[in-house]
Amino acid sequence: MKIYRLFCALILLVFTAGGTYAQSNYIVTGTVKDSTGTTLPGSTVKLISARDTVLTAADINGQFSIKATATGTYNLQIQSIGYQTLKKSIVISSGQTALGNMVLATESKLLAGVNIVEVTPVKIKEDTVEYNAAAYKVRDGAPVEDVLKKLPGVEVDKSGNVTAQGKSVTKVRVNGKDFFGGDVKTATQNLPADIIQNIQIIDDYGDQANLTGLKTGESEKVLNITVKADKNYGYFGQTSFGEGADAQQGVLSKDEANRYVASANVFSFNGDRQLAFLGNLNNTNTNLFTFGGGGPRSGGPGGRQQDGASASSGGITTARSLGFNYRDQWSKTVSAYGSYSFSDNTVNTLSSTIQTNTSLTDPSVNNIGSNQTDSKKNHRFNFNIEYKPDAANYLKFTPTVTYAGVNTDQSGSSNLIRNGETITDYNFNSISNSSSPNYGANLLYNHKFNTTGRNFSVNISGGRADVNKYQNPVYTYTSGVANTPLNQQINTDVKLDSVGAALSYIEPLSTKSFLEANYAYHYAYTTSDKATDTLNLTTNQLDRYGLLSNNYNFAFITNRLGLNYRFIDKKYNYTLGIAAQPTTLNGNSVTTGVQTHVTTFNIAPSARFIYNFSRSQSLSLNYSGASNQPSYSVLQPVTDFSNASYPTQGNADLKPEFNNNLSIRYNKFNFESGNVLFTNLSFTKTDNKIVANTITYPKLYAPDSKLAGTILTQYLNADGFYSGSGSYTYSKPFEKRKYTLSFNGNVSYNNNISYISNIDADSYAMTSQKNIAKSLVLTQGLRFRTDLTDIIDAELNGSYSLTNTSNSIAQANVNNRFSTINLGVNGKNYLWKDWTLSYDYTKIIYKGYTGATNPNVLNAYVERRFLKQNTGTIRLAAYDLFNQNTAFSNTPSGSYITQTNSNKLGRYFLLSFTLRLQKFAGKRPGPPDGGPGGPGGGGMRPEGGPPPGV
Repeated sequence: MKIYRLFCALILLVFTAGGTYAQSNYIVTGTVKDSTGTTLPGSTVKLISARDTVLTAADINGQFSIKATATGTYNLQIQSIGYQTLKKSIVISSGQTALGNMVLATESKLLAGVNIVEVTPVKIKEDTVEYNAAAYKVRDGAPVEDVLKKLPGVEVDKSGNVTAQGKSVTKVRVNGKDFFGGDVKTATQNLPADIIQNIQIIDDYGDQANLTGLKTGESEKVLNITVKADKNYGYFGQTSFGEGADAQQGVLSKDEANRYVASANVFSFNGDRQLAFLGNLNNTNTNLFTFGGGGPRSGGPGGRQQDGASASSGGITTARSLGFNYRDQWSKTVSAYGSYSFSDNTVNTLSSTIQTNTSLTDPSVNNIGSNQTDSKKNHRFNFNIEYKPDAANYLKFTPTVTYAGVNTDQSGSSNLIRNGETITDYNFNSISNSSSPNYGANLLYNHKFNTTGRNFSVNISGGRADVNKYQNPVYTYTSGVANTPLNQQINTDVKLDSVGAALSYIEPLSTKSFLEANYAYHYAYTTSDKATDTLNLTTNQLDRYGLLSNNYNFAFITNRLGLNYRFIDKKYNYTLGIAAQPTTLNGNSVTTGVQTHVTTFNIAPSARFIYNFSRSQSLSLNYSGASNQPSYSVLQPVTDFSNASYPTQGNADLKPEFNNNLSIRYNKFNFESGNVLFTNLSFTKTDNKIVANTITYPKLYAPDSKLAGTILTQYLNADGFYSGSGSYTYSKPFEKRKYTLSFNGNVSYNNNISYISNIDADSYAMTSQKNIAKSLVLTQGLRFRTDLTDIIDAELNGSYSLTNTSNSIAQANVNNRFSTINLGVNGKNYLWKDWTLSYDYTKIIYKGYTGATNPNVLNAYVERRFLKQNTGTIRLAAYDLFNQNTAFSNTPSGSYITQTNSNKLGRYFLLSFTLRLQKFAGKRPGPPDGGPGGPGGGGMRPEGGPPPGV
């Protein structure tokens, strides 16, 4: 009962703390016009007094109504893009003050090429949604992440991952240039919010598309952060260190369970030159950089893990990270920017997995327990040099070097039960290590001819990716069939060399229409040498196992020739195109001499339509088609027994997949009410989808066969795969964004295809059947925010998530429905000016998971600001106070369903100190440099104008 009393008390605190400040009885009205009598909708109206500032926007008719808290003298300021700011002193002495027409004079001096300071909280323009950071106030010293959490249509999860309008944000830029290689959390969790002018969410189609203006294919979500002009000269630095301990049953532990954190970041801004240094050391699961899986891995003995990820989002991480970011204008024509990032992380994951395997006659359940430690090292270096000698020519050179390495030590047990009978029961130990250095470079050139609209660009890329991998899985069988070699040493050496070029030429047909011819070529050559040695129990020597070894080389060649027509008008623009794409896959097994030759030919139409109803309302539609080449792991024609129960076997005759993608987006912002609506729909249909064919072998199979009792995965091409998804966000603010109510929902549906095969125990004949696994994932969320500057910043939230999977091959007693309910309250209360009380409580209710508990998770801290200008902060924090945090996840596929429970960092306390220093000169920088990815990222340009490249 104490938990629920605390929850109710926090809810009451949110509402009562905000209600005191919501009273207002004095209204000022007026209409904003220019000198010609034209109304100016969206104009910002500020009412400023000694104790408060109230902000509103003129409605679609240019009219405004703003509330004051008391009688007296106020300063009124009215702003609109392209007009001089109107400043006026007014006296409020009665319930309503009518000002009549407020006329703005035209701005006589316009600044070309600088970031426009938006006067409305949200601006919507084709591929960009822009938020004015000043409209979403946070506490001094807060990171950008705290602002993102307040933006409608933007979600930040507990791990700091950002999604916008239902799609993951994959890259971040600062003033239009990649920041730390585009690492999202590096920027959002380390940049201070008080230097930010605005935040843009951009649908980015790449540098070449930003130059030419012709955008086709799939976009990625990019976050662009623009720095305030008066913050571009100065420095900001922050250092933190803290120590604490785990706590069990309310008593601090005395073993090696101390928690520690140390971090430092320095940002130096000197106009065009920007420097950033970041460092972090902790064992509190805080990663400074995101590098992906940390090294290539195939399925290990403990289950079908891929890409170096743990079974779920659990595990305990010790992180060591260091990074440097650089940007400067070397001359009037040359600019440069780049970064280096390094991390050395150790992750320990304890997991238990229940895997239900689909079968025609013999469904099985596999119980897996695993203790896995991954030591991961990552290096990432990227650099960009932009050369712009004149208005007609632009050149960009981008070299990159990355390295990913992981050493893994895993032990555990596996028990496979089929029809109530134990097929295999074994313990396993596995040691593996891998390294993957990658080198690449990209060269982009664009030329604008004297004829308006005529444009030529070329993009050339090349590189090498290496994968060197060693595995030593050792199995000890306790019962069932001992099918797999008990001790293997597997060495894999993969080299991928690639080169590509894309050319584009645009010819204007009129002032509004353009024709583009484009050609793209890509060549990739892969050598994959896999050697498996097994322990000979007679001689106690390692012998080469020929059936598990193979040296396979293949080349994948793609040509794409296309034609696009684009029309641009004031309200709308569209692109219609068609492309022919032949592909060739040539393979050769050095070991067996077997050669393969696969060709395909696809016609890929494309379409893109943008309609701008107004400055605050837009509709977009995009369709594209593209091929996807198979990876070496599914092509190499050899059996892999690194996982005893689930061997895999490649297929050299696979065709490349071809994806047809359709997306529709509708965005709307209401100037008068501040309501925001974002909706997205997407659909993908894949031809020649690479799918799994799982073959269940009987316990008693051919003598000496290593496949007895296993479930072998082969790969085939199949049609019929499609997926669809949709999302929406509706946000309604009240009382000038002091309160905000938001609804958000996501739904996704996958029509997965697989083949299920069984081997008859007597005749050894194989029976196969196509399985359609229909998977539905539904999420609905609701949140209510209270934002009172320097008083309270709190949120009530709730969400429901459902995953349901049904197979056309019916399986009895299979749990295929999982749901999760999250109920929570989080916030910060600011007390006595310099004190902060923060709380984050979540009640999680799991349904459908075997053995799942319903944890209460409470994190809280109290901190005190002190020293001159509040440069010092001391914080006492408690994490997972009830020590109930768990990590449950499920993964549906066409041939199995898994549910996994893994460890998470439990209850601990941490005392930390933070020192924050900053100094800015207040100067304004010159105009930003040109080229793609500048402020706005190619998404914000004058309505109805030609493409940037023309």
